[in-house]
Amino acid sequence: MTACRCQFCSANLEPVQELRFLVETETLDDPVHLNRIRRLPVAANGRPLRVCKTCQSQMETNPARFRAAVEQACIRRQLRTGMLAAVGILSAGWFLNMLLHGPRA
Repeated sequence: MTACRCQFCSANLEPVQELRFLVETETLDDPVHLNRIRRLPVAANGRPLRVCKTCQSQMETNPARFRAAVEQACIRRQLRTGMLAAVGILSAGWFLNMLLHGPRA
């Protein structure tokens, strides 16, 4: 098992923070249980964030700065997903072209 890293500073999460993140991620569909254990900040789409203790305390003191960082992370994730989809579609087109027309000599 690999260690979870903070989404902001890439430091290893403390065992307590990692356990909270894993429990919250697994219980997203149970709102009663989730309300009792809610400790981590919530990112876009209602997903918990992986944050270390230092970043969480900074987030609580300056939430606007971290909201902007979360929005930038979402934009980067969407861009990466779009790039992977484009490469996949181009690869499939190239493969079908080679399959239907064969290699040219």
